[in-house]
Amino acid sequence: MGLELFSTYSTAENRVTAAVLAVLQSLSLSRIERLLGALLGDSEFTLATFQNQISKGGKGVPDGLILTSCRILIETKIKRGTVARDQLERHLARLDNETERSRTLLVLTPDDERPTLIDEMSSDFIAWSSFAGLDQAIDELLADISEVVSEREAFLLRELQGLMRREELVTPEQDVVVVAARTAWPEYQRHSAYVCQPGRTFQRVQRIAFYCDGEIKPIIPKVLNVFDHITFGDHIAEPKLAALVRAMIDDRASNKQVSMDYKVFLLSPPDDSETLVLPDSIRNDIQSASGRISAYTQGQRYTSEGNLKHARTTMDLV
Repeated sequence: MGLELFSTYSTAENRVTAAVLAVLQSLSLSRIERLLGALLGDSEFTLATFQNQISKGGKGVPDGLILTSCRILIETKIKRGTVARDQLERHLARLDNETERSRTLLVLTPDDERPTLIDEMSSDFIAWSSFAGLDQAIDELLADISEVVSEREAFLLRELQGLMRREELVTPEQDVVVVAARTAWPEYQRHSAYVCQPGRTFQRVQRIAFYCDGEIKPIIPKVLNVFDHITFGDHIAEPKLAALVRAMIDDRASNKQVSMDYKVFLLSPPDDSETLVLPDSIRNDIQSASGRISAYTQGQRYTSEGNLKHARTTMDLV
């Protein structure tokens, strides 16, 4: 049972929306932009622009500029298949009367696929995201070592994920984690392992898939065992883990350092019968609002083995 940190609205939709907003407003600006960008499908999304020495737009050169021009309306549904045309049209009409440069109606639902009604309405002002998308965006944020997330921020984000699970807004069928793998993919091919920073959090999964070179690689191993806070170079009792650590220390390309702690996933080898082999790689074709290709993941995100078997591009997974 999670802590009751969020609003106690009697209506579930209001309660969930209030929880999402409460967590967002507790984060730093860059992390708010990152999560909203994930929900809106725009990796370049910004809430505010900061600029020094403004020379264009008139006489004189002001020393600085802070520019904000964004309005996002949120419509939350907690039941699948309940998006209503008349409700969305009313929200869009409200946006028509506003003056912000960037105006969006964000529809947040537990549906596994984009509701067909949203495509039928053909509005440039509607964006849709599932709660699973929000859940994955939070996982990616917390797994990104370049993000210095405070303990308070991480706690609130995990509590929001717990609320989404208690309300059954995300499905537990995501049994594969896809990791950003520029160095991890060749390392797996040499050592049948995935090694990352200690304490990194993952959902319970059956397999690890590797995303690099603009694609998800077709070889998807099974997770055989997981060890956390393993000090490389120390005496290790488990034979397979000990052999792996010795091999990775000797492998200069792995760049693993003695006396450093790591989290280690032992994986089935590429040619093992327990390793899933897809017919081909899954090409990344996710685009930002400006038309640029956006990385499928910069940290980790989750999907299912069934989805991977049927996907041709990463858009089939989102």
